[in-house]
Amino acid sequence: MDLLFILLFLIGGIILLVLEIIAIPGATIAGLSGIAMLIYGIYRVFIEYGSTWGIISLFLALLICGILLIYSLRAKTWKRFALDKSIDGKANDFQVQDFKIGDKGISVTRLAYAGMAEINGQRIEVFTTTSFVDPKTEIEIERIEGNKIFVRPL
Repeated sequence: MDLLFILLFLIGGIILLVLEIIAIPGATIAGLSGIAMLIYGIYRVFIEYGSTWGIISLFLALLICGILLIYSLRAKTWKRFALDKSIDGKANDFQVQDFKIGDKGISVTRLAYAGMAEINGQRIEVFTTTSFVDPKTEIEIERIEGNKIFVRPL
């Protein structure tokens, strides 16, 4: 077997293992194929070039895989792949003083325990005390607990 063919097996195996660790999580075809290619490449080196070169290729393959594993498990490597955005919006961004018991409004979405309603010209998340309220139904504030507004249909 040609030396170039053996090197392609070894390099291809390492590339597939790196893809498995960084890009494709889990024991998938890429990782298993990478291990198989490395084993076959090292086996062919032992058969064609003897035990000295076989042990050298085994040591180099393990060293390269170890270095790549350590590099890929460092925190800085994963920061390139991680989403570092934060959500700073809130469901109800209102002052409770703007609303009082008895205020009327209309449901914007279906209230299946929770949904959107428009009360006093503001769209807010409300909770229903009944089971369901259809959209565009007139509603009335029944109670306010903390920042939760409970409504009932009229």
